[in-house]
Parts: sequence; C-alpha cells; structure tokens
Amino acid sequence: MNQVAQRKATNVVASELDKMLEADAGVGLENITTEDMQIPFIRIIQALSPQLQKDDPLYIKGAEQGDIFNTVSQEVYKQDEGVIVVPAFFEKKFLEFQLRSSGGGFVRELAADDKDITMTSREGTIEMLPNGNELVRTHQHLVIAKSADGTIAPSVLDMKKTQLKVSRRWNTLKNSARLPSGALMPIYGTAWQLTTVLEANDQGKWFNYKLDRINDVTPEIEKMMLEARNMYQGVAKGEVKMAAASADEIAEKDEVPF
Repeated sequence: MNQVAQRKATNVVASELDKMLEADAGVGLENITTEDMQIPFIRIIQALSPQLQKDDPLYIKGAEQGDIFNTVSQEVYKQDEGVIVVPAFFEKKFLEFQLRSSGGGFVRELAADDKDITMTSREGTIEMLPNGNELVRTHQHLVIAKSADGTIAPSVLDMKKTQLKVSRRWNTLKNSARLPSGALMPIYGTAWQLTTVLEANDQGKWFNYKLDRINDVTPEIEKMMLEARNMYQGVAKGEVKMAAASADEIAEKDEVPF
C-alpha cells in the first residue's frame, strides 16, 4: 500500500512540475541571444585527432578514425552510418594559422577583400601569406543535423584543404536540384546523408566526407527543412552569424595536413 501511495504521490508531483514548466516556458532565457550561444561544428576524427588520445581533455570514449563528431555535444556518428543534414546557408571564410614549426594555432579571420589574400605564395601544399603564416580557404555550410535521439539542431560543417573538392561537388549538386516546376530548389529543399570515406595519396591516408542525397522526404526531414529555412532567414537578416570557430575548435592537430 505504501509503495502504491508513493507512486501516486510521485506522479502527482511530476504532473505539477510538468504544468509549471509548461507555464514558465522560456523564463530566465530572455537575455540569451544567438551571439551568446555556440553553434557546434561537425568534424571528422582523423588519426591524430585529440578525440582518440586518452590523455587529452577532448578524448571521446569509443570514437574511431573516420567517425564524425559534434564539437559541443561530443556526439559521435559512426563512419558508415553518418548523420542526416539539411543545408541552410553557405559562405566562404579565409582563416590565418601559424605554421606548426612556429607553434601552430588559429590567428584570425581575414575579410574576403583583404589584400593579403591576393598576395599569397604556394609552398608545397601550403598557401603562405606575406607575413609567413598559412592561409586556409574554408567553405562553411550551416546545416540542420539530426542527433541519434531524434532531436534536430543547427551545426556548422566546415570544409578545407582536400575537403574543398567535396564541398564544390556538393554545391554543384545543390545548385542543380530542381522543383517539379523546373525552378531552382532552395538551399533547404534537399536532405543529405553525411558519411566518410578513406582517401590516400603519396603523402598519406585520411578520411574525407561523402554526401548522398536522400530522396525520401519523411515528416522528420520535412521538419528539418522547415528549421533550415528559419536558420537561413536568421542569417540573411543578420540575426545569426557563423563564426570562424574558437581556437580550440580549429585546433590544427585534428586537421588533415594536406
């Protein structure tokens, strides 16, 4: 009898709590804007990524080379399964890094019209700025990604170096998608399965992105497309900004070096 009474009391408390939370939805969050929040980045785990080093604070248990992960939630998407994404916005960024021989690390983001961008020189696979630092041309794709628990949230999929060829192909496919009327599909009108594949050249092996279009628009994907549209409008109005990422998120040691 006591156990039954306790369960009933617990249910009543839970019900009252649920009512209170619904009535107070959003309370206390009034001053938090998009500028006060961090949009996570989606990255590939490579051989030297800190997510594989047990003595590194960024270590993720169970992660493997070729997996994709979220830099904020640390959620891991296995290589073959990947993650579903719906694109919402695209822009180019020009990032300056110190060379590894000089200590490495992210320096700053250059404006697209910065004269130094036109004055770079090529040293092997590295594009050098006049000051001796490296210029990394980056494609940033703002996407709505689906987590394993079914929740959807914005993420930034940034592609650089050997990933640029994947980005250019993806942009070409997005730019060729058409509506039944023949009109150009909006950027948020397609969904994609993001996985990784192993690539190699005479400098080594690494994992790169692979994107396959999803043609079956389920109610869940439709919801992602609607959210992607909202994100696009937010960026277009200046209410949402895609940062270059923090120094930790751009850490050179987890990037493909060519």
